[in-house]
Amino acid sequence: MAGTCCRPGFGMRIVQISTFADRGGAGRVMVRLHQAFTRLQHTSDLLVKAHHAGDPHILTFQNIARRQSLFPLPLTDKVAAISDAWFGLPNLHSSTRQLLQSELLQQADVVNLHNLHGRYFNYHLLPELTAYKPVIWTLHDMWAFTGHCAYSYDCQRWQNGCFRCPLLRNGGRRIVEPKPTLIDRTQTIWRQKRQLYERAKPHVVTPSNWLLSLVQKSILTDAASLHCIPNGVDLEIFCPQERAMVRRKLDVPLDAKVVMFIAARVTSGRKGFAYLLEALKEVENEPVFLLTIGEQVAVEDQLQHFKWRHLGHVEDEATLSQAYNAADLFVFPTLADNQPLVIIEALACGTPVVSFNVGGVPEMVRHMETGYLARYKDVGDLAGGMATLLRDDAGLLQMRQRCREVAVAEYGLALQAHRYLALYEQAIEGYARRSFEQTALN
Repeated sequence: MAGTCCRPGFGMRIVQISTFADRGGAGRVMVRLHQAFTRLQHTSDLLVKAHHAGDPHILTFQNIARRQSLFPLPLTDKVAAISDAWFGLPNLHSSTRQLLQSELLQQADVVNLHNLHGRYFNYHLLPELTAYKPVIWTLHDMWAFTGHCAYSYDCQRWQNGCFRCPLLRNGGRRIVEPKPTLIDRTQTIWRQKRQLYERAKPHVVTPSNWLLSLVQKSILTDAASLHCIPNGVDLEIFCPQERAMVRRKLDVPLDAKVVMFIAARVTSGRKGFAYLLEALKEVENEPVFLLTIGEQVAVEDQLQHFKWRHLGHVEDEATLSQAYNAADLFVFPTLADNQPLVIIEALACGTPVVSFNVGGVPEMVRHMETGYLARYKDVGDLAGGMATLLRDDAGLLQMRQRCREVAVAEYGLALQAHRYLALYEQAIEGYARRSFEQTALN
């Protein structure tokens, strides 16, 4: 198979691939880039595992799969998903092979991978994909260079070879992501990935310098190139608004001290909601009103002593922006994270952030400049940070202005899109040069 190459900067055909387009941080990053590329007159298509209606440029693997399969495609997909989920074996995902033969990929100038660990993609075909097209791989977590885990917490085994994964045993199984397999194959999977990366040479992007530093110590360090491109948001949607107005719209008390928390699942262990509840109990002199967004899973008993409003699952970005603006503080005590979009969204709305000093968070939450960085898992420090900021109205106002300045300077969607387009051009030119050299040698 031979690829085509566009004239850099003039109407690229871009294909992005991830698990979902309508949920999760990786999906939101991909969709926002898709929208930005389309506005810049590039042809952009998204390929995802699960069905997504409403945009003809968002396709599923079933949309592009060939119909001459020996078995009904849903059946083969189900068998492949079970094999991957139970034993960590992605090889049965035949739709990845069909992707390589699809018109969608043939016409693409560049492919941007995102999350591949949604049990839908055969990553063993990465060498063929990178030989066929220029490939950028945006990492949203650590999975690409571990034997299983999206976040390894304190475990460092991924640097030299995963084995007997502590997160696939006992209590670790409750917090590990992706969901645990039946057996521990981390050592074999890590070695297979290392062998694959010796032949597959994607250009690797991380949104945070923290994750980039881990990649440099990992089996992906010899990728075609390594880059840090921070995520971005639409600064016209996520922007400061008049607080009284948005509080009336959301039915939030006008005179309250409002603390906001958001997660896809409010009770997610990794996002630290339990730490927030404990910290709120210690903020006695500054009673707060808690505003939450996300899937609510049996938290009423825990919140009976708090003034609380839950907005549920919110997809509309205008409503999200109103919620950030209604809050005095966005508190996000995550236990492991790369570059949470919710923090960038809060900063863009001028809302200071209180979080633990972990992962890529300190690159955004700059202590006493754009928020408060608490010591890891220190409930007292988390509570102290909230109280410190909430009692200083003048300081909080100044911090809100600084949050917006940082977001405008560093986290605009247009800036992110142009950085990706520059990398795409570089990857396309490098691929064309290598193809020419190989043809000349033959």
